[in-house]
Amino acid sequence: MYVKEWTVPSAGWSTAELFRELQSISGDAVADNHLTGSDLKQIGLMWVVIRYDIRIKRTLQPGETLRVETWAGPLRHRISQRNYLVYDGHENCVLSGAGNWAIADRDKRSMVDANGYGLSFPAEMNDRELPRPSAPEKLPITGSADYIVTEADLDMNQHMNNTRYFDIAEDLVFGGKPCHKLLNAQAAFQNEALLGERLVIFWGNREKRWYVCGEGNGKICFQMSLQYGE
Repeated sequence: MYVKEWTVPSAGWSTAELFRELQSISGDAVADNHLTGSDLKQIGLMWVVIRYDIRIKRTLQPGETLRVETWAGPLRHRISQRNYLVYDGHENCVLSGAGNWAIADRDKRSMVDANGYGLSFPAEMNDRELPRPSAPEKLPITGSADYIVTEADLDMNQHMNNTRYFDIAEDLVFGGKPCHKLLNAQAAFQNEALLGERLVIFWGNREKRWYVCGEGNGKICFQMSLQYGE
């Protein structure tokens, strides 16, 4: 179990910023085992996130201090589930969720068995393990737009940073305006998008739930389902 404090910035977090914080704490949790993205890069490997399912029980208030608990389960079919629970100062759980993570070969761009590289990381099972991330709910498409991957979109693995998809989705769907209160975000990352690649972003909604997906070179790069409240 890895525990860390978060202080919500005065401007709050956008959806993408929240996921960047989750991505950051995932790296912090394995730093003592020399398994950060930078550590893996040195041996020709990389972390990839495959799915997320995050549920927000109340709005995270600007300036409030939160306690984040995260732990990873054992590898199953080369995939490990990382769980997240976030509590406020009154011990109320304000956010829960999970992400499916795997280690991949940087050259072959395919998942590998971490045990085959002599890698091990803290893994535990407890009575608070969260449900496996669900696949995003597909909805009829009502809009689309093109997006070209820029250098600013890339991470250390030289592909689109997964958190950028949330920025792009909400910018296109809501025109860059402040978003509604996010209640649930489900995402599946299926193929990487590279520098200069043209993505076609599709979206549709049913009431307060939006489905957004991106396709490039004839393949789906990502799908997400975003549910909002008032």
